[in-house]
Amino acid sequence: MKLYEFEGKELFREVGIPVPKGIVTDKPIKWEGKAVVKSQLLEGARGKRGLVRVTENVEETINELMKLGVNKFLVEEFIPHEKEIYLSALIDRDVAEPIIVASPEGGIDIESSKNVKIFHIPIERGVRSYDVIKIEKYLNVKGLEPIIKGLYKLVTEYDAELAEINPLAVTVDGRLYALDSKVILEDNALFRHQDLLEKIGRSPSKDAYVELDGDIGIIGNGAGLTMATMDMVKLMGGSPADFYDVGGGADREKVKEAVLKIGSNPKVKKIIINIYGGITKCDEVALGIVDAYSLIKKPIYVRLVGTNEEQGRKILQDNGIKYYTDALSCIGDALRS
Repeated sequence: MKLYEFEGKELFREVGIPVPKGIVTDKPIKWEGKAVVKSQLLEGARGKRGLVRVTENVEETINELMKLGVNKFLVEEFIPHEKEIYLSALIDRDVAEPIIVASPEGGIDIESSKNVKIFHIPIERGVRSYDVIKIEKYLNVKGLEPIIKGLYKLVTEYDAELAEINPLAVTVDGRLYALDSKVILEDNALFRHQDLLEKIGRSPSKDAYVELDGDIGIIGNGAGLTMATMDMVKLMGGSPADFYDVGGGADREKVKEAVLKIGSNPKVKKIIINIYGGITKCDEVALGIVDAYSLIKKPIYVRLVGTNEEQGRKILQDNGIKYYTDALSCIGDALRS
């Protein structure tokens, strides 16, 4: 998932990377003093295309850019600076380790720079002081530790494929600001970061689905419970075909949709559903399972505990669907059958 600049900068703030003060708007606004108006597009080369402008009249500039078809803007304070550098973090796929990429020549022409250096930082030890010192010496810039650690955290803890600052501005008095952000999150890891998506303004899905290579369909409510179910299946010799978290409060229709989606996968031979009901009602879950079962006709094994569990179990029993009160028995029977 590519993030807009303003979304990437929200993550930068989360991990301690300084950014200019700014506001996101979809209409002309008044602004006192010099500012930078930045069109919010999921495209590169905005500066070269005239879609990023330094101005004394924000309202007029936004009006001009809106005529070009832009409908969202980040307006930021103008940061006078004497130097621009480049810093990014990503995972080196060849060795499966994080790397920091640095150049003393940041800005719109970074692609043509030959002064780019890669610093490998093994994931098992994280960023150390000597890593920071090496990068600072190469860039001839002090005070990079929180920024390097922040970028590193984005790829190792937030599952970013890329976390890039171009440029990182260095002011006359040595302060540092990320003037731009480019962040790409790993799509298959988004289910682990629903709260993060909500914070940056993306609507988190009420369910989260990731397809895998196995043949055992997995459905649960809550990321932790679903992941634990997957782990138990693997430990007991099975191979999960997916991660599917229907979320808290899943109703009959949502559960039916989940079972149909998993059941329609030709690789899936059987389905394990692990529900611990709180705000999720077990009778609603059971009704959704029954609705879908009549259409897919694949074996379904259900662990059902929580609110209205007795009603839910009766619904399953009346329709010939196996239910359990503990996950171990449920998964064991599913794998043995």
